[in-house]
Amino acid sequence: MFQHIVVAVDGSEQANNALDIACEIAKKFSSNLHLAHTPEVDTTAIAIGAGVYVKEPTQEEIEAAGREVIKAAEARAAENGCRPVSIEIGNADPAHHVLDVAERVGADLIVTGRRGLGGLSRLLLGSTSQRIANDADCACMTVK
Repeated sequence: MFQHIVVAVDGSEQANNALDIACEIAKKFSSNLHLAHTPEVDTTAIAIGAGVYVKEPTQEEIEAAGREVIKAAEARAAENGCRPVSIEIGNADPAHHVLDVAERVGADLIVTGRRGLGGLSRLLLGSTSQRIANDADCACMTVK
């Protein structure tokens, strides 16, 4: 039924739950599991007198953080009896990255976590899982 399952991972509890469920489905259907992660840049702002200094993370820091998330996801998949056949670390919008990976591998299913943004935040920002579900060419599962 599902030959290729793409799981969006970001290190959150919801993404870990999504990974657990994707592994169960992959084992049941002998599916190939593909992990996709896009590090999101967090900046640090420091008030200095009347001004503000914003420290952007370096590219190396972003890449190192991405590798840590993927390393943890691989370990969790192994605990669930799965081994990903591909791992993709992107550097664009997370929804677009997951959709690109899904198209490239011919995904039958995309599994994402849902963070449960409040009504106003969801209205203003949208959510990665919603954008994936709206634009995907395959089945999508969103896990809380």
